[in-house]
Amino acid sequence: MSTVDDAKKELAAPIITPKTEALIEAMYIAAHADDDFGAKEREHFVRNVVGLGGGAIKPDEVKAVLLKLKGKSREGRAARLKTLGPRLPRPADKEHAFALACSMALADGIVLDEEKQFVDELAGSLGIAQDRADTILDELKALEPDEEAPHA
Repeated sequence: MSTVDDAKKELAAPIITPKTEALIEAMYIAAHADDDFGAKEREHFVRNVVGLGGGAIKPDEVKAVLLKLKGKSREGRAARLKTLGPRLPRPADKEHAFALACSMALADGIVLDEEKQFVDELAGSLGIAQDRADTILDELKALEPDEEAPHA
């Protein structure tokens, strides 16, 4: 492959925007809210990162994304949460980040007190009213498969 071909490939690839990075970081912070980034959460995270990146990030490249976010996480959760809002220009973007983060908290089927606290913290940081945050969370819970439903 020539340099020109490489350049064309780069131009054709979707660009990861600051907004997309903020959405991914919101999920990362949520996944670590309870200090347990388990297999179900990892699978959910990878699937969402690949989707948000529009294919620019392949599943096997998500490890690099995780390492970058791990480095940023050393600043502390409160500091990182403060950076999210400015990278999410519209209220709908903030709600999207909130929904993605909540979906991470729900991914393993267990929502611990630490995750509930984080969800409240995130809503406040993004300027999402409590009633709207509750509505988004209820909508996400309604999408969860019913554990008690009989299997076909």
